[in-house]
Amino acid sequence: MVNVHENLKTRFESDALPLMQELFGQAYHLTRNRADAEDLVQETYIRGLRKFAQFEPGTNLKAWLSRILFNQFVNEYRRNKRRAPEVYVEGVEKLVGETDPVVDKAELAVMDPDALAKDRSFLDSLDEDLKGGLDEMDVRYRDVLLLNAVNELSYNEIASKLELPLGTVMSRLHRAKAFLREYFTRRNPSLA
Repeated sequence: MVNVHENLKTRFESDALPLMQELFGQAYHLTRNRADAEDLVQETYIRGLRKFAQFEPGTNLKAWLSRILFNQFVNEYRRNKRRAPEVYVEGVEKLVGETDPVVDKAELAVMDPDALAKDRSFLDSLDEDLKGGLDEMDVRYRDVLLLNAVNELSYNEIASKLELPLGTVMSRLHRAKAFLREYFTRRNPSLA
């Protein structure tokens, strides 16, 4: 039994360790923080080693480890969300009208994106540039952005709600943010 375990460990080290830099890149993309990315990769390797007997030789080890990494990221996100129900992220306060007491954040958080984009109290809470950016944005991208930023839904929750593949949600959210960056830069060249 020890010999089988040692063989798995040796095979895991020789096959999985060369993928560490690529997995770190994926982790950094998800966490946007070097220390959190390192922790995520470490947890991925620990879980990968524990479950390596389940890995089917001849299949894509990088994809298998990437799935473990992503699942670990989602699980950690959910744990943190339960632990701290109210999270302040710089810039989000403009989306939900942090300084405007008329805006009912709880009500906004459960609204569909179409209703949210037409809600007068929500729109009045936004600065003119952000309101203009949302008006010009393709509705597909706007809906994903609002569900993520205002309703605080995860990628998986958005995919389920909009009946879209997870990759499409991630792509649309990325495009929505890129659109807003480009829109703000065009409106305020000094931001470039």
